[in-house]
Amino acid sequence: MATVNVTDTVLKEEAEEQKEIIKNNPKAKAAYAQFEAECKLKRELIDARKREDLTQAELQKKTGLTQQTISRIETNHEISPSLRNLIKYVGALGYELTLLPKQN
Repeated sequence: MATVNVTDTVLKEEAEEQKEIIKNNPKAKAAYAQFEAECKLKRELIDARKREDLTQAELQKKTGLTQQTISRIETNHEISPSLRNLIKYVGALGYELTLLPKQN
């Protein structure tokens, strides 16, 4: 007899319900798009820092930002970094911020 993972089943059902809510609610759809964009940017920042083989402590020395600020930039979804801090972070990695048209 095959075993059924109840947790996986419940999570899949909840995910489907969430998709329907997002699909049918413009405000939820916009909030989700914003959240996805923030997650993508944070992942790209972390990946760039790691490609440059820098720890948060080493980046702290290069930027003058506190380690706590760097950690918040990379992880916290409730606190948005200031543009100034984001530019310092990116510049210390040898990158620059660029705007590109959205690809749908």
